[in-house]
Amino acid sequence: MAVIKCKMCGGDMEISPEKSFGTCEYCGSTMTLPKVSDEQRAAAFNRGNHFRRMGEFDKALGVYERIVAEDDTDAEAHWCCALCRFGIEYVEDPASYEWLPTCHRASFDSFLEDVDYLAALEHSDGITRRQYQKDAAKIAEVQRGILATSQNAEPYDVFISYKELDANGERTKDSILAQDIYYQLVEQGRRVFFSRITLEDIPGTQYEPYIFAALNSAKVMIVVGTSPENLNAVWVKNEWSRFLAMMRKDKSKLLIPCYRDMDAYDLPEQLAVLMSYDMGRIGFIQDLIRGVSKVLDAEKQKEAPQKKETVIVQQSSGGPNVQALLKRGEMALADGKWDDAKGYYDRVLDMDAECGEAYLGLFLVEKKSRNVDEYTAEQIERLRSCRQEKLTACDQQEERIQKAVQDNMLPGYLDEEKLVSLFTFNRTYTSQLHSRQEQLQEKKDFFKENHTLNRAKQYADPALMEKLKKMEDGVLGFLRDAIAEAQAEDDANIARVTAEYAAHLEKAEATANSMGQESRSKREADYEEACRALERASGVDELEKLSKHFAALNGYKDWSEKIKHCKETAQMLLRKKKKAAQQKTRKIIAITGTVAVLAVAAFLIATKIVIPTKQYNAAMEQFSSGDYAGAEIAFEALGDFKDSTEKVSEVKYAAAMEQFTNGDYAGAEAAFEALGSFGDSAEKCMEARYAATEAKYTAGKYSEAAMMFFKAGDYKDSKARYIEAGQKAGMHHTVSAGTYHTVGLKSDDTVVAVRYNEYGQCNVSGWTDIVAVSAGIGHTVGLKTDGTVVAVGFSDGGRCDVSDWTDIVAVSAGNWHTVGLKSDGTVVAVGNNDYGQCDVSGWTDIVTVSAGSFHTVGLKSDGTVVAVGNNDYGQCDVSGWTDIVTVSAGHSHTVGLKSDGTVVATKYSGKSTYNYGQCNVSGWTDIVAVSAGHSHTVGLKSDGTVVAVGWNDYGQCDVSDWTDIVAVSAGGGYTVGLKSDGTVVAVGYNDDGRCDVSDWRDIIVPKV
Repeated sequence: MAVIKCKMCGGDMEISPEKSFGTCEYCGSTMTLPKVSDEQRAAAFNRGNHFRRMGEFDKALGVYERIVAEDDTDAEAHWCCALCRFGIEYVEDPASYEWLPTCHRASFDSFLEDVDYLAALEHSDGITRRQYQKDAAKIAEVQRGILATSQNAEPYDVFISYKELDANGERTKDSILAQDIYYQLVEQGRRVFFSRITLEDIPGTQYEPYIFAALNSAKVMIVVGTSPENLNAVWVKNEWSRFLAMMRKDKSKLLIPCYRDMDAYDLPEQLAVLMSYDMGRIGFIQDLIRGVSKVLDAEKQKEAPQKKETVIVQQSSGGPNVQALLKRGEMALADGKWDDAKGYYDRVLDMDAECGEAYLGLFLVEKKSRNVDEYTAEQIERLRSCRQEKLTACDQQEERIQKAVQDNMLPGYLDEEKLVSLFTFNRTYTSQLHSRQEQLQEKKDFFKENHTLNRAKQYADPALMEKLKKMEDGVLGFLRDAIAEAQAEDDANIARVTAEYAAHLEKAEATANSMGQESRSKREADYEEACRALERASGVDELEKLSKHFAALNGYKDWSEKIKHCKETAQMLLRKKKKAAQQKTRKIIAITGTVAVLAVAAFLIATKIVIPTKQYNAAMEQFSSGDYAGAEIAFEALGDFKDSTEKVSEVKYAAAMEQFTNGDYAGAEAAFEALGSFGDSAEKCMEARYAATEAKYTAGKYSEAAMMFFKAGDYKDSKARYIEAGQKAGMHHTVSAGTYHTVGLKSDDTVVAVRYNEYGQCNVSGWTDIVAVSAGIGHTVGLKTDGTVVAVGFSDGGRCDVSDWTDIVAVSAGNWHTVGLKSDGTVVAVGNNDYGQCDVSGWTDIVTVSAGSFHTVGLKSDGTVVAVGNNDYGQCDVSGWTDIVTVSAGHSHTVGLKSDGTVVATKYSGKSTYNYGQCNVSGWTDIVAVSAGHSHTVGLKSDGTVVAVGWNDYGQCDVSDWTDIVAVSAGGGYTVGLKSDGTVVAVGYNDDGRCDVSDWRDIIVPKV
């Protein structure tokens, strides 16, 4: 008898060929059974049952359909096909222990009308037919319950499909990437189904109604994956395969695969033919949002009420006139008559705007290709030529290296690993280029950003989709072959080069041995000759030459001792020579001494006493009269006469005091600093520096004053004045609105934060001694009073790697990077640098910094502004700004506050993606602080009221009733305001609690 697996619990059931009905001894369930006459048929049913119970309904359906193809009268095979089509799984009820059906592929089509269910009834006998009808009634009831629940579920614009957990139960990278996409779309005002958040409060057994409703209502599905395995995971595939089926019926729906850490051609076959996005590419999220917006906005336009107008209908889609024009377009293409072909295809689109064949024809016209095969062949030939050029360059490089090896130019500084890498570098690069960079460029240029081809794919029927897939397979097939060929060449090349290098080493070693033997013989001869010369040497010069001779024999025998002997002998000869010379000199002095003493005495009196005294008195007169410069020169010329050296320092001190008295604090500081430890110069230097800083502060140059107070350290009240000036300059923020969370600095220098804490960006309760805070998209940065920096949260790209920063006076957290301003006016930055937003190492004389989403802005001490990073929307066009006192960088715009209280903003480049009027600030006056959010701008007026412009879908600009405000911060879809009593108010998007600040107290009120 054959063994069949129970449809409910999977237990073994032994059945005979004539048996079509039975009960499982393990779970007690009564069920219909297949008619099996051999083990092969039994194995097929068991295989299908295994896939269905594992949730792999498509695989299971394929197995059962093959059984039906062999025997169309097999009722059980038809029944199982119906179970798979509706995703039926049986689950044991813990209360009644009955195995009940659950539906994982709900549909508006009734199970009772399914063609395979009806076929099962047709080919079954009485008892099995009644069992089928009984089971079907239960399934239909479950289906009705799902549909009833789904009717009350909210509709969605976008459905995000991804794998949540890995094999170890840990959250996958796919889930994190999908959540980033979720928040970006939500900020655009889209309704997004993201199971981690959407189904958070719903039991797992009740997911299907909500998933079904979301799949039906969503116009766009985004499938996120970092590996083929994750994309083919059971429940992920269940979602996207259902959506693909819906797309075939509803052409307004669009599925977008998004991949990372894998190749595009590794996507599942059903997804590979669709327009896909590489999440690792710069600007990916902007491109994705634009693609989603095109679909959703187009759908809104269709739904909007239209004015009635007379429309002349030429032909229905696919009518004879359309087909004739398509044929004529194809003939014009074949003849190379590009303009004629374009005309025919344009006329087709006038009649049928969703004709995929016409869009493909226009694409071929653009590429000057006569048909799909010709275009594919042209692309392959271009890739082949490109690769051949690279391989030719590789061969030339190898020839040069081989010649260097043969000429013995490499030994001594090139090891085996380096040599092999030189031989294989270009080939390996070629392989990598084809498998990564060039392939992705092809995808970008050909399969992604060509509008015409995308339209062809969007409106393709099966026949046209086959043509498009042929194009892609042709190009990518060549690339795959090229990769394999290049890799094989690499493997062979490495083996060859390794062998060549081994032979070269053997040859070099033999040569070295031969040369070494010759060298040893020559060194012995040189050593013996030098020893004989040493025995005869009697002069200093001879000994010095012999010392050098022995030094050239480095390491041979007692060479070092011989050198020492040469030097000691030479010194002994020199001492004897010097002693003889001294004895001769004493005799001469004894004869001429009396006469010489009288002459020398007279000369010394004149030059050492009389003349210097007159010069000293003159210098004192200059000093007394205030001619410090002249006195300093005169005393320096006297050298060590009397106390002239001390008088030089006294003169310099008096000159420094004069500068200090006259208000030249910078000059006085430099002069006192140059005097070092003379008198109280060090104290006076600090006084001058403090006075210079006070002057900056009084003049309203708060940023420069803050940096100077910081440098003064513990002198007087410098620390407190540094914090005060930093707050007045807008350098030190005590409240900061990020993309999803808010941070506040309390008067005891501790920090509070709410609410979204996915990456630990709100874990700031242990921070102390903080003077400023800044919130990014997933991280938080704090500046300490000693100039060091702390950071918590998501550090992908290194945005939190700030532990080694010192001498910092201001910080700013962007979406993906962090920027710090040093007290010397230079700037440091860490994190993502895809757009060059961290390229600030050359900046100098900066007094304020602000980090946006993908750009960085710096304010210079002369009131001008510099910027680096993404400039797609003109957010870095600040080179003409002058008289600016503070700056703020948003997502796609930059705002500057001028000294007269007016505000300037970058001119939007014209792209509409993020243009909500956030730059319309030209009429603002009497402003004392500004803040740029994601797509809105906020300004604080001198009377404590607030103004705002830009994106207001969540009420983030509803601040007109705010009063008594002393600081503002604009974040991602919300705005925060600090009141003069240390409390905080907030408006805007708050589903994740980012605006829950009403209970905050004692937040530091900045000096304004």
